[in-house]
Amino acid sequence: MRIKIFADVGDGLTLSINYNHLLAGVIYRFLAESDPEYATFLHNKGYAVAGKHFKLFTFSQLMAERRRIIGNKIRFRSTLTWFVSSPIERFLSHFADTRLTEGQLSLGHHHLPVKDVTVPRIPHFQSEMHFRCLSPIVMSTVRNRDGKQAMHYCLPDDPAFSKLIRHNLTRKHTAIHGHAPHDDTLTFAFDKNYINRKQGRVTRLTDYKGIKIRGILCPFRVTGSPALIQVGYECGVGDKNSAGFGMVEV
Repeated sequence: MRIKIFADVGDGLTLSINYNHLLAGVIYRFLAESDPEYATFLHNKGYAVAGKHFKLFTFSQLMAERRRIIGNKIRFRSTLTWFVSSPIERFLSHFADTRLTEGQLSLGHHHLPVKDVTVPRIPHFQSEMHFRCLSPIVMSTVRNRDGKQAMHYCLPDDPAFSKLIRHNLTRKHTAIHGHAPHDDTLTFAFDKNYINRKQGRVTRLTDYKGIKIRGILCPFRVTGSPALIQVGYECGVGDKNSAGFGMVEV
């Protein structure tokens, strides 16, 4: 399930281009006020599977028809659209109700009137689907660098990318349902024609509270288990979903 929030920017809104932490803050503030115990669990631990911890939600970048990047700032001049997604419907429906009741979206010291909150139609998940990114896809792994183990952010041509995505989605499925999917096949491939048209410039470096995160903005095709594809749609594809990465749409 996902919700779509529309917020009014009035005469305009200017934010740092690295605003992900502000959006994550909106969600954690809501949880802290509505269910402090769950908020603490989610923030500190999350859902653990095979040594990995998942928050089981993600969110998109802020979108607007009129926006402009100036240096390290982004200026919005028309209605903001923001998506939040999670398989935990209780959390998401309560979040939507709260946004409508409070009537505002608070980003730092900016308090934006919420114009509407809608629930988009859930797609029919099939064994082959094409998606585009609403936020960058991040896939990280630990690799040897100069004789030491170091965090590595995968690029689109990384031969291990598809396998890492499959493993990540399988763990999330287990976290949600308590068991692995009956069909765990999955193949993931970025759109090579799109990458060629962009001359390979499909990555974005985001600063999240001082941590540099490399993500990929590129359409892709995924084939295999519809159950795993649905997990990616609801929770996010790849890593760091709760920091605003990996949200996609058909």
